[in-house]
Amino acid sequence: MLNRNIENGVFAWSRHFERDLGLCVRSFSAHLFGGRFQKAMVGEACLIDIVTEWTELNGAQGRTHEIIDYWFRADALPDPDTLAIAGALKSRGVRNVMATNNEAQRTNFIESEMGFTAHVERIFAAGRMKLAKPDTAYFAHIEDELQADPASILLVDDMHENILAARGRGWQAFHFTEGSHAALAEALGLQP
Repeated sequence: MLNRNIENGVFAWSRHFERDLGLCVRSFSAHLFGGRFQKAMVGEACLIDIVTEWTELNGAQGRTHEIIDYWFRADALPDPDTLAIAGALKSRGVRNVMATNNEAQRTNFIESEMGFTAHVERIFAAGRMKLAKPDTAYFAHIEDELQADPASILLVDDMHENILAARGRGWQAFHFTEGSHAALAEALGLQP
């Protein structure tokens, strides 16, 4: 929600991948998201190794870091509306953390290049935790780390299964959909 990188179900990085890099986006997506990324997401595989494997199979040797950098930068579209909501909550003393299913490389980029650590107290990332949403252990880990009562935590997420899992742990949850900024602000008691 802090990053506006999906429009009509399409990730920003994939829109001009072929034009900008001269590489087949379908082949890359099939290789990456056909189960390999899910392993990287929970720290069981390295994203760099997965992308390198694809480059070697597709005549793009030596372009691993270029591809990953393109992907991360093209998808780096911080959402000013949700960042404003987070800022308003922070000014009221509300703790803000990020709970993401990103793997370690992208999480590092989010922290260092996108600067999200200025907006949130902490980033809980699947790749570091070795757990991913909607696994209930993911939510339990956050509760333990924050030493927070589940009922005092609100998850804002765009995936219905994550909302259900969080509610199953006793969390409050807001199902964020494209353009629901005003509804979120209202639910949080913020003025539009």
